[in-house]
Amino acid sequence: MAFSKEKIARKHKLDFTEGKKYNMVATGVPKLDDVLCGGLKPQSTVLLCSQPGVENVEFALQTLFNRLKAGDHGVYLVNNKLPNSVKLLAEEYGWDLGDYQRQGTFAFFDAYSAMLSLKSGTEYYSSEPQNMQQLSEVMPEVLAKLENDNIILIFDALSTLIDSTKNEDEVLAGIKKFLSEVRKYNTISFFLFTEWLYPKSLTNKIKSLFECVIEIKALERSVILQKYFSVVKAPQAFERKDIPFKIIKPGGVRVFIPKILVTGPYHAGKTSFVHSASTKAVSVNRLGTTVALDHGHVEYKGYEVDLFGTPGQERFDPILELLGGESLGVVVVIDSTMPKDFGRAKEMVKLSNTVDLPVVVVANKANMKGALTVDAIRKQMKLPANVPVIPVVAENMADVKEGKPCQLKSEDVQKVFSALLEVVV
Repeated sequence: MAFSKEKIARKHKLDFTEGKKYNMVATGVPKLDDVLCGGLKPQSTVLLCSQPGVENVEFALQTLFNRLKAGDHGVYLVNNKLPNSVKLLAEEYGWDLGDYQRQGTFAFFDAYSAMLSLKSGTEYYSSEPQNMQQLSEVMPEVLAKLENDNIILIFDALSTLIDSTKNEDEVLAGIKKFLSEVRKYNTISFFLFTEWLYPKSLTNKIKSLFECVIEIKALERSVILQKYFSVVKAPQAFERKDIPFKIIKPGGVRVFIPKILVTGPYHAGKTSFVHSASTKAVSVNRLGTTVALDHGHVEYKGYEVDLFGTPGQERFDPILELLGGESLGVVVVIDSTMPKDFGRAKEMVKLSNTVDLPVVVVANKANMKGALTVDAIRKQMKLPANVPVIPVVAENMADVKEGKPCQLKSEDVQKVFSALLEVVV
């Protein structure tokens, strides 16, 4: 379960009014700002550290574009491809940097063309891109022209610099000097770093130079290969937690929960919930009721969630454990007017082997005669205080037809997802 700011504050003995004091800078990456308790402090130095084959540039571009929209200025130093290729990549995600270039609030710094003996087409460039000392001297001149309350600097990529410089001490000293120089200009620096087969001692030394380290990785959980990011170092209090994500075009980084199990007794309203919550949903039905599973895809406030519903009849109990596999959380749908089925709901969670996962209880038909209150449901089901119970009702019962799932009120469904995302990520 995600920690509240108050819990983190008690743990670290910190006052979270410091967010106002430091005027935290939001990255615009879903959940990352929450983990960082508001965002980044001005003049932060950030290392985006990824495994080979896992994207990190999208995190930097998404932050850059969001900060440019907010009125900040930006510089993108690139030493592993032409600046125009970065611009085209950004456009694929819906981030047009061209307007900000024309306004003079954003610029590319070309540290690549010279390595190919090409003439740079950008205003700012380096004739010796492998020379960190020269970059440390030239970059402040660029930042001075862009001086603003906040400047976002992207360094893409640190790995290229390391590969082109054999002297380890020279690289470390160069990074340290560069960071020291750019911090004088209200700059938040993002360094992109892919952890190739470098000595562990070198990667540890590099990480020690940065105030904030965000690791981006792929983990194999049983048969699913899922990508995660996590903050492993920051100057303020934070929760260290693996956040599942995917990258979509257009859109960029999205927190992605690949499987939430939706279970509950027969006719409790599971299909109605999946269809009401989903951008798109499918069901396998026979004789007007679900006999296999509902599958829905949800897009909500920068999050993407896949829902998998179970049948409620006892004859399908043997497949519940199979259906519950790989779930990251559970939505238990109950009929508020049928307390005799509450035990069945808890039994289904047990049979699906999801007892230890984060759970939200959806109390359907909450406005109907005989519906129990939230407190009564919690007492009847013996639910811990940290398990959310969310009442939901249909939009218009007059529209409900045989074999067609009723539509639940959107504000109720949104409350469910707000609670669900809080406990899952």
